[in-house]
Amino acid sequence: MAAWKCKKCGFTKEGRCKPKKCEKCGAKDVFEKSIEGGKSKCR
Repeated sequence: MAAWKCKKCGFTKEGRCKPKKCEKCGAKDVFEKSIEGGKSKCR
């Protein structure tokens, strides 16, 4: 599993797929992978 960090507010979320929207600040498409995880099956 990877960790994704919001470039706008710094919120971090773990998951296989890149989040589409930040739960904390509401920004869209602002996540970058901060910790490498296993293979992703996201589309």
